[in-house]
Amino acid sequence: MPGAVGIFRAYDIRGIYPGELGPELALRIGLAYGSIASGRGVRGIYLGRDARLSGPALAAAFSAGAMASGLEVVDVGLVHTPLIYWLTAREGGRGMEGVMVTASHNPPEYNGLKVSHGGMAYSYGDLYGEVERALAGGGPAPLPWDRAGGRSQEDRLGEYLEDLLGRAPRPERGLRAVVDSSNGSCWFARDAMLRAGISAMALNSEPDGRFPRHPPDPLREEAYSDASEAVRREGADFGVVFDGDCDRVGFVDESGRPIGGDAAAMILARDVLSRRPGSKVVLNVMMSGAVVDYVRSLGGTPIMVRVGHSFIQEAMAAEGAAFAAEISGHLYFSDHYGFDDALYAALRFAAAISREGEPLSRIVASLPRYHSSPEQRVPCPDDLKFRVVEELRRRYEAEGLRVIPIDGVRVEVEDGWWIIRASNTEPAIVMRAEARDEGALARISSRMRSDLEEALRSLGTAGR
Repeated sequence: MPGAVGIFRAYDIRGIYPGELGPELALRIGLAYGSIASGRGVRGIYLGRDARLSGPALAAAFSAGAMASGLEVVDVGLVHTPLIYWLTAREGGRGMEGVMVTASHNPPEYNGLKVSHGGMAYSYGDLYGEVERALAGGGPAPLPWDRAGGRSQEDRLGEYLEDLLGRAPRPERGLRAVVDSSNGSCWFARDAMLRAGISAMALNSEPDGRFPRHPPDPLREEAYSDASEAVRREGADFGVVFDGDCDRVGFVDESGRPIGGDAAAMILARDVLSRRPGSKVVLNVMMSGAVVDYVRSLGGTPIMVRVGHSFIQEAMAAEGAAFAAEISGHLYFSDHYGFDDALYAALRFAAAISREGEPLSRIVASLPRYHSSPEQRVPCPDDLKFRVVEELRRRYEAEGLRVIPIDGVRVEVEDGWWIIRASNTEPAIVMRAEARDEGALARISSRMRSDLEEALRSLGTAGR
């Protein structure tokens, strides 16, 4: 798959700093991107960065390259990724795109570049592949000194929050929340909650790119430890855990138990469909079949797509969908420009559970549930992970199994399914299984793991 190896990935540029992605390469990427963007009529960019310690160096280098291509750079400083999306959604007609220096939920040694236009993230096919090919050919030359772009600074956070709070529905009853910003770039989340009428307590709100308390990843169990303890101690109604750049979110109930991405998606889908009956809902291939069935039962139309925000946003726009969800905590609402803004999702979640009139744990218990494994990640080199998945696809099709090849291989059997896919953000293979009962889940999960192990051995990757 093009763009699946190295730092040029399916929907961003990402690698370890400085060995894979350092200032020199960031400058060359900025120059190549700027030359391509200028040819498309782009006159400037909004540039932001998350809390990672390497962010200022990469932002400065990329900015220099972009200016050397003739682009104007508006530096909005340390922000969360949704603010960059919001700026391009609001002001893209002025010839402005957005660049965010972030590695999202990855460990602190990683960093990356994420480019957006009109509130939508670019993919490899739209942009990153062209940048990669330009660099492989030596890259463009800087423009003469009198044609270089300039640089300015702006603070747009206040304007963004006014718009966000004007769009989010207010809770229908008083709620108490614990908000864990994971030492990332959503340090203002508690204040937004307070302004929305939610009594909120802040945890880990100081930006710190070392992420000292826990991984900035709501898929990791240890990411919930602080929020779970605080919810129980404070008697809060729910807890919120953001990732490093606030485009993903996870929730805990009043007992401090994480509720899972499937349950959060169902709660939000029910609220959206009550406000917009009959709407379409986009879900990725990792999502539980319970969510698909639940959306149908509520009168909605579920649409399944591959993993990744670029693909979700494209499907939402093409289908006119009202809501989209990924198991990883990316949540999208068409009434908020259609991009994944975890802060907006948290406000929508609060409004949704406030309408129920009972504790979050009971709301979750009332939802349909199939037996699912957690998302599992097996290390696999970038240059081999897609070969492994392709080998499994061939084997399954030869066996006559029902395979959905939207993203990796999802195998449907009578009493469940499993999926094996290559991660777009890490050198890893991702697996998940689901079944109607625990016995079937154990059987399906065992086969899934053994099939992957056999494919790894056959391609000589075991133990690498």
